[in-house]
Amino acid sequence: MSSELNQLEIALKSKNQLEVTSIALNYSNSERVKLRQEYQKKFGKDLLQDIEEYMSSDYKTTLLAMFKEPVEYDVDLLYKALKGIGSDKEVLSEIVCFRSFDRLNKIKEKYKEKYGKDLVEEIKGETSGDYQKTIMILLQKERNKNSLPDLEICSKIADEIYKAGEEKLGTSEEVFIKYFTSLSGEELLTMAKEYHKKYKKDLIALIESEFSSNIKDLLIAIVYSLISPSEYFARKIYRAVDGLGTKDDKLIRYIVTRSEVDMNIIKNYYQLIYKKDMVERVKDDTSGEYYKLLEGLMLRNYNQI
Repeated sequence: MSSELNQLEIALKSKNQLEVTSIALNYSNSERVKLRQEYQKKFGKDLLQDIEEYMSSDYKTTLLAMFKEPVEYDVDLLYKALKGIGSDKEVLSEIVCFRSFDRLNKIKEKYKEKYGKDLVEEIKGETSGDYQKTIMILLQKERNKNSLPDLEICSKIADEIYKAGEEKLGTSEEVFIKYFTSLSGEELLTMAKEYHKKYKKDLIALIESEFSSNIKDLLIAIVYSLISPSEYFARKIYRAVDGLGTKDDKLIRYIVTRSEVDMNIIKNYYQLIYKKDMVERVKDDTSGEYYKLLEGLMLRNYNQI
């Protein structure tokens, strides 16, 4: 590793992206974190400092994300999302919904350690209304882990959801929040099937018709996180490269955070839904070593679900 550390430092200082890309993609995330630790020991400075100094643009953003431990990366994403006027609700919803409760607790600890602030209070101060109620529950209370749902109970919950939404003028948000924040994935899926069987509508379409703005997006994220997370990110990546201009910050976040989780399944969903190869579509919207980093993350066969 010592020789590769020297190669990496030289490549960074000479701004040799080709060499830096080759080294970065030779490791998994945990191995890159170890490489960063060894870099600190050998040269007395954080590898991220040199990346910041010598690299630039979207290539730099991707590289910085790749060398961070996942909890640290989540913490930095949240800090950025909460800075300034307003907050980035998409980032908040994504992290809170798609991380395990244990991971969220580690994120809260790391956020306090790194930024000296209570994450729950920070998010509470930047949110309001039903969105705030829902995300506060998700941050502080672990949902049911029942993997053997009771069909009769789930069917009754489907009826409650119908009465709270489609059956009445207006929406009883409290009913949706209660069940969407407490049911296990298996229970929510069973309830969704019962709802579709009885009322001929899927949960996503129901949420789209009954809610708007940030709470709508949060409830949709909850459903996907429990039932079909890979499909969610396939759709998100599509939107990041669709239309005029590429939403690079989003594209980088989606690919880095899912590269060692379910990237192969995401690519399959992308092909199934959009009839296109996801890697080729990303290539059309990116270029150079920036694309090569993304390509490597999308193609490398990590141990995935």
